Amino acid sequence: MAFYPKSNMGRYLLAIPFVIVGIYVLFLLLNDEAGSLLADIVNPGLAILVAVLAFALYWTTKKTASPEINLGLVVVFSLLALGELTWSVYVEILGEDLNVSIADLFWVLGYLVLVGFLFQVSKATGAVKSKRVVLVELAFWLLVSPVLVYVLVTSLQSTDLSTSEIITWNLYTALDAIILSMLILLLWAFRKGLLEDCWTIVAVAFVFMTVGDLLFTIYEATGSSPVGSLSDVFYIGTYALLAFGFGLVLFSRARSTRIAPVRITFDQLDEARLLVPRATYIVWEADSRRAYELMVKGLTAGLDVMIVSAKQPTSIRPTFGIKHTEIYWLTTSTGDKVIHPANTGILIDTITRFMQKGPKTLVLLDGFELIVTYGDFKKALVVIGHLEDIVSTTSSRLIIPINKHAFSEKEIAQIEKYAVVIQ
Repeated sequence: MAFYPKSNMGRYLLAIPFVIVGIYVLFLLLNDEAGSLLADIVNPGLAILVAVLAFALYWTTKKTASPEINLGLVVVFSLLALGELTWSVYVEILGEDLNVSIADLFWVLGYLVLVGFLFQVSKATGAVKSKRVVLVELAFWLLVSPVLVYVLVTSLQSTDLSTSEIITWNLYTALDAIILSMLILLLWAFRKGLLEDCWTIVAVAFVFMTVGDLLFTIYEATGSSPVGSLSDVFYIGTYALLAFGFGLVLFSRARSTRIAPVRITFDQLDEARLLVPRATYIVWEADSRRAYELMVKGLTAGLDVMIVSAKQPTSIRPTFGIKHTEIYWLTTSTGDKVIHPANTGILIDTITRFMQKGPKTLVLLDGFELIVTYGDFKKALVVIGHLEDIVSTTSSRLIIPINKHAFSEKEIAQIEKYAVVIQ
């Protein structure tokens, strides 16, 4: 099936309609009692699974430059899981169907924490500096404001809702709107290659969570909230999509058997051995010239190449005759196709997405010393370790030129254990 996507995000996006339609059909096949039991069991079960997977994502990135970002996901989904679990205890064990309960406290706290971390991530990506994004945000609020007013008026006119219910559910609606607004910034950052897959998965999933909240508020205000309604479908779909998406990200980071370190000279790289799949090449040199020559040979051999370099793209293209090759600039400046050297998570994810295109890919990472400067040697080494894993699982190739004189013998030995060493 040639149309089947090869990237994690492609598989995730393809799964969305199947997940939502599948859940909806399942509810259609159940009666009200069975549907209610399903919602009260599946929601907390999936929510707990998502919290566990979020922790696993944090654990695999806890040695990177910004582990606190992924830790935020753990806090958010732990609070949401507590809310789902508390609600199920009320309904299925205590037999109480409370419209406002302690579960709402956990859910609201989870939303508030999510808003805080979304703001932090959006600020770090520089999305708010884009004039186009600002215009999209203005258009969003112009479109959403009538909906917010409609939900507020509908809830205020309802005779079935108490004051606490009106406050709580309109608080959900307001937080949903704020979260959706910030998700626009995140999706822009992902499109620019500045954001990891896991945050894009969060963005897509919370669109469904927001729709579920809006439908639930309207159902309750109008006195018609059937079991298995679209709100239940969207709630379960949210956690199912999060679990599936986080699972894909973790799978792509799974460690595989490492390539045994090999030492060869530049002259020993003949055509039979040149840039074999699943290989990471460390080129010891001060000026990166030989590494770029290897990259050009890869282009000539028909490989799809991406360059991440501390050198300006405008100086790389004319020097090596490169016209259409994708180049990311590793710098503290802002702009298109730019990665900050301290954002190792974004760096890893950008390279990972490119390598997932297929086995005929090659990445040249020229800027190891800059990554060390804006982090430390240990964090830079973690970057090589992550990328070597991705190279192994995608059958790609990676070239990293490094100035040997900038590191101690111990550090050199640590670097060499990951790769084929070209002297």
